[in-house]
Amino acid sequence: MRKGSVAIATLKLMDPLARKFVSDYRRQYAIELSKLLLDLGYEAAWFQPGNGWHSQLLPEVPVFGVLRDGAQLLTWPATSDDFYEKAHGFDWCIYFDLILAYPQVHESSIAVAHGISWDDPLFEAKLPTEAEREEWKRRLWMALRAPQKVVTVESGLIHWATATWPGLYNTFEYLPNFIPAWAEEEAPVAARPGAPESCTNTVRILFPGPLTPEAGISETIRAMETLLEMDDRIEFQLANAGPAATVKYLTEWSEKHPRRLLITEPVTGKILKQADLVLLPGKSFQETDMICLAAMSLGKTVIVGQNSGLADLVIHDHNGIIINPSAEVLIEVIRDLINSPEERRHLGDNARAVAQHFALPVWRRRWQRLIEKIFR
Repeated sequence: MRKGSVAIATLKLMDPLARKFVSDYRRQYAIELSKLLLDLGYEAAWFQPGNGWHSQLLPEVPVFGVLRDGAQLLTWPATSDDFYEKAHGFDWCIYFDLILAYPQVHESSIAVAHGISWDDPLFEAKLPTEAEREEWKRRLWMALRAPQKVVTVESGLIHWATATWPGLYNTFEYLPNFIPAWAEEEAPVAARPGAPESCTNTVRILFPGPLTPEAGISETIRAMETLLEMDDRIEFQLANAGPAATVKYLTEWSEKHPRRLLITEPVTGKILKQADLVLLPGKSFQETDMICLAAMSLGKTVIVGQNSGLADLVIHDHNGIIINPSAEVLIEVIRDLINSPEERRHLGDNARAVAQHFALPVWRRRWQRLIEKIFR
């Protein structure tokens, strides 16, 4: 017997034309949250903007592309209001994107904040006037106040929001992410045609974040060019998507440098298993915590940016390295680690041990406790 029904609102889970997930991170989170709801005896349905299309997340979990779209000051009041009307037949609601909790929410609801999205240098350019920024801030405050709880995957939002509005102290539930299932995939990645065979002392360095400035790709490229000239043991891999111009530049560059490989596809366990060092030098929050946890679970040495949202997962010099990203810092840290295999092994062993505290069953138990407290 089902306990009731849960409607889940999101700005974008699936591309309405290709009917594909917009990101592996959102796909993993949505699937595991839906599985948990089903296992606890709830029915679940997802809603996002669209022209009336219908798809499935899981066999028993539909996705309806039926909500009105339209952004206003980086908020979506029309989408939120449309969801509010369409969710009247449901018992509870989850707002998978926090900002959809403005201007109103279902009386029994939880919102999810996937990190701070306004910490990049160009954010103010999207709201150029002081009046617009203040209005956006007011709407964000309303979105934070409306649900019964706001689940946040990293602590940066909690620190910022409670410093800005001390009355929000009891609003948040810190619930970090989990090791994704794909981290356990087997088999190595096929070698690139024409690539030289690796020597036994080769050190493979992987950049698995988005190929964007905010993720630290510019600093990584500058460091990469210097390091490849300095040390024949190094191989670089960049695995992810990015702007067409960046991908084109890196593709052309890799054709001239045999120890550099660009993989324009989602990161998998197969790719991570080949790496010795994993670089996530984000300069702002990047939704790369699942990749970081996957790398840690495989015993990899991780190097993360101090503003990337990953400092919640890494204790400096214990299970990874935390840096203020620059090409010079990356070169120095990478050279030290290349010349210290024992240090890499020590950091990797600790990373594997720490990652077990972020296993999927732990995440499910924490979400279950919250659901049982709110959905009564």
